Amino acid sequence: MASPITAASTIDVQGMVTSLMQVERRPLAKLQSDVARVDVKISAWGQLQSRVSAFRDAAASLTRLETWRSPRASSGNPAAVEVSASAGAAAGQHAIEVSRLAQPQTATSGAFGGADTVIGGGTLRIQLGTQPSGPTSFAPDTARPEVSVAIPAGATLGAVRSAINAADAGVRASIVRDGDQLRLFLSGTASGGNQAFRMLVDDDDGVSTDTAGLSALAFDPTAPESAGRNLSLVRSALDAAYTIDGVALTARDNRVTGAMDGVELVLKQVTTGPVQVEVAPDVEALQSATQRFVEAYNSLNSLLSEQTRYDSATRVAGALQGDSSALGILSQVRSIVRETVSGGALTRLGDAGIALQRDGSLQLNATTFRAAATDPRRLEALFAAVGSDADSRGLMQRFRDLGTRLLDAGGTVQSATDAWTARKSSLSRRQESLQVRLTDIEKRLLRQYASLDAQLAAAQAAGAQLQSALAGLPKRD
Repeated sequence: MASPITAASTIDVQGMVTSLMQVERRPLAKLQSDVARVDVKISAWGQLQSRVSAFRDAAASLTRLETWRSPRASSGNPAAVEVSASAGAAAGQHAIEVSRLAQPQTATSGAFGGADTVIGGGTLRIQLGTQPSGPTSFAPDTARPEVSVAIPAGATLGAVRSAINAADAGVRASIVRDGDQLRLFLSGTASGGNQAFRMLVDDDDGVSTDTAGLSALAFDPTAPESAGRNLSLVRSALDAAYTIDGVALTARDNRVTGAMDGVELVLKQVTTGPVQVEVAPDVEALQSATQRFVEAYNSLNSLLSEQTRYDSATRVAGALQGDSSALGILSQVRSIVRETVSGGALTRLGDAGIALQRDGSLQLNATTFRAAATDPRRLEALFAAVGSDADSRGLMQRFRDLGTRLLDAGGTVQSATDAWTARKSSLSRRQESLQVRLTDIEKRLLRQYASLDAQLAAAQAAGAQLQSALAGLPKRD
């Protein structure tokens, strides 16, 4: 009988261990496949979280009162009269005429050779007030005390300018070039008839009304020219004069607030006729905000539909197919679409031009919406009403609250995400543990088959020696 131990009996240790480990690794492959499937679930819930957040925010924007109460204002001649409106402005049309713009007072000195021309020292006393009887009158405003500006001896024109500006007395000084010479300009820092000013001088030379020294800058509108009224009046301080629908009005500034609730006018030019201004609901902005909600809703509806369905044609199931939590969200969102609001002229989304489509998406009919938006209060009641009970609560309030509940800690989206994340962690721990076990098994098998291989090699060597010895024995005849 031939010996089974031959030189061909040497074991392929690595090949045998590799084959055996392929069988041992099957549970690990299954765990890896499970982790991959869980990753798909986590990704799907992450997308869903993002869509729910966008949906909630779009609904929330339609619950804010400023969305519905911020009108649009327009002017027939914005170069002459600008208009803007804020929340609370009443819709309407008005005719504005401007007969005079508000302006600050301006006075100028005589000519000087340069900014380094020595003027002299003393004290400038600046007082704000009005000119009730014209440019040669002045009534001080006792509620605004006189401001004294100390001018050191030997001060230059430039130094005087800087001292006036540093005093913050309601007058701004500047040096203006007039040919080869310079003039000191004094202007009120604000417009309006109550922003007239005078500037009395206490001159160091003892004479405070002549045209020498610091008194050359004296400006008392009630004094004689060149005897205390040493600056020239270039422009008087005036209120703006205008009319709204024929009613004569004045304003200290050309930016007029308070004349009409929630409306600001900017008077820019004297007009030759009435300028029509209109305050109306900002239908474009309302439609745009509503369209953003429709798009956010459709995006969420599309994702939920794709992730929870089974495509029989391709035999491919969505990542969340059969997931009761995801199906519950889809059901809740679509349920609110069919709900109504009590107590208002508009009761359902369809009244605002938002129609439910066969695939569960929404579509905004611009014509119907714009008709409803002519009175934004009706849409506000449909969408944003706080309501005294559940039935009178606005639909966007309900959508926003649903989105908040879904995203809150303990809500459906967060709970599902946490559950799948926890499952992945558990599978990963099992995978790590199994990998350690497989490594130990592989090492053990390598040791065992290496030992067996060595034993077989030794047996082969012994067999070879025996065969050699037997071959050397004398043969019998």
